[in-house]
Amino acid sequence: MTANLKDDDRLVCVHTIEGKREDGHEIPVPDMRASKPFGIHDIGDNQTAFFQKIFDTKIGQTKISIAAPNEISLSLNVSAKSRAIASELKKEIAKKAGNDKDTFFDEEVKLAYDYLEETQKSVIFGYKAVESFCNASIPEDYIYQKTNNKGVIEQYGKEQIERWINTSEKVSAILPTILNQDSPTTEKFWSDFKNLERIRNEIVHSKSSSSIDILSELFSNKVEDYITSSLKLLEFFISKDPFNPIFPLGFGVSQIRVRSVDDANEFLSKI
Repeated sequence: MTANLKDDDRLVCVHTIEGKREDGHEIPVPDMRASKPFGIHDIGDNQTAFFQKIFDTKIGQTKISIAAPNEISLSLNVSAKSRAIASELKKEIAKKAGNDKDTFFDEEVKLAYDYLEETQKSVIFGYKAVESFCNASIPEDYIYQKTNNKGVIEQYGKEQIERWINTSEKVSAILPTILNQDSPTTEKFWSDFKNLERIRNEIVHSKSSSSIDILSELFSNKVEDYITSSLKLLEFFISKDPFNPIFPLGFGVSQIRVRSVDDANEFLSKI
């Protein structure tokens, strides 16, 4: 398989070089949110071309094609932007609180509300990045078996895993077997990630009985550790396999595997 391509995928050539470079060749990418390119070396003319998937859309009546992004990177970027904004807002709130203002109810309450908005976005999209990573990593034919509390063995295919298995179970029990790595549950960031999952679920599935408690907790200094845990968890897996085509760019050295074929045109027509 080459970069998880499907029969109806469309491609754009983003870079070419003479000859074949060893695996790990770096190519210019205009944005780190782009999907990872893949390389095809044509033995006949001794050139290597690098490709990305594209998708088609419309703005009004104008048709455009766009290099497909990596959904993990998109979510991480949203989370990082919101975390940075929230950090500055929190400093402003702290300054005003230090000036003997302990109740925010007038025009300055906007700072607190803006902070809550940005922090919730950062939580949700940080967690979504891990969700996207899990779902992209699970092969189409993968079957997950687990024993329920009644002692019955249950089987889940990819679609059922995506729908019914929570993300912490995916990264602790499923991904290690797929990616041939240790479970991250013994890592220092694991408890922070479990808290990220808890807060995310409380935000998305809001309950009137706990909503105020969650809003209060979002001002805790620990929340930034919770959000950062999503990045640490991704680094834990991605650093072990820099060649994986589904992994996002921007984690250490993202390496691109090059495949040699006798005739690139014939090969690409088949994938």
